[in-house]
Amino acid sequence: MNNIELDIWRGEWGLASIDIECLKVLTYMKFIGVPVRVREVSNPFFTPKGTLPVLRDGRKALTNFEEVVAYLKSLDYSTDVHLNTKQAAEASAFTQHIREKLYPAYQYAWWVDEKNYADLTRPTYAKALQIPFNFFYPSKYQKAAKEMIDALYGEHTDLREIEKTVYSEAEKCLKTLSDRLGESEYFFGNRPSSFDATVFAYLAPLYKAPFPNGTLASHVKGIANLTRFVARINQKNFRHVTDEYNKQNAKKQSTGTQSDREAANFPNQTRNKILAAIFAGIAMTGYAVANGMFQELKEFEHTQDYSDMFENEADDN
Repeated sequence: MNNIELDIWRGEWGLASIDIECLKVLTYMKFIGVPVRVREVSNPFFTPKGTLPVLRDGRKALTNFEEVVAYLKSLDYSTDVHLNTKQAAEASAFTQHIREKLYPAYQYAWWVDEKNYADLTRPTYAKALQIPFNFFYPSKYQKAAKEMIDALYGEHTDLREIEKTVYSEAEKCLKTLSDRLGESEYFFGNRPSSFDATVFAYLAPLYKAPFPNGTLASHVKGIANLTRFVARINQKNFRHVTDEYNKQNAKKQSTGTQSDREAANFPNQTRNKILAAIFAGIAMTGYAVANGMFQELKEFEHTQDYSDMFENEADDN
């Protein structure tokens, strides 16, 4: 096995990553104990599929959780060898159930809820991305989430009814997971499986992120054995991330507010933004033309986020 590298979305709030798919792979890699070099990427534009995570082992590049699990299994690394046939089938069924019932609610909370998007999601992803990608990607992801919700619940014309329905389905899913876990350490005995990595990746952001509208997060926090499950996995596998987060918080409190530091660094920040915009813009344009993606960027010109980009630049000046 070559030196494995894993490109991911950055972490926040004591999480190793803000992204479900990245957390799945990270957690699974921790479970099996394969050494991996983790890199926080600020621009997914040049990845094989324009998405994260990306796991690289030599010339091989894997772009989703299922591919990673299958590839590592082919190298005799797996957390699922202890599952019998019945348990493997049950894990597969539960995974599909989560995808159908919890994932839409997760997408709604992150991207469709306007308050959460404006105050939490968009700033978080903007912080994780370089200029000008921090204006392009959040609106792109929000559009995709809205299209998914519309496809699933298009018969509801009232957004409040859609929210009520999607969160109700998610609450039932969480109850099912809670019943299955019971007082066990993991879902299938005393050893973790890929399913445990999946559940953790869904629940940890809901438990950790400070949602302004926290309906779905409250459902998670209200189920004791699921919150203990999240805390156990986080403590055993990502304690260094939590410790660093707490250390940084303590440092911020002792050295003054974030706004004071930003004010002191304003001239350098403005210069860096301009230079980053120039180089990133040239790179993005060249790649987009080469891959037939220029039309997406042309459509982006007509969005509010595109206008905001220039308004924010004007404010900086």
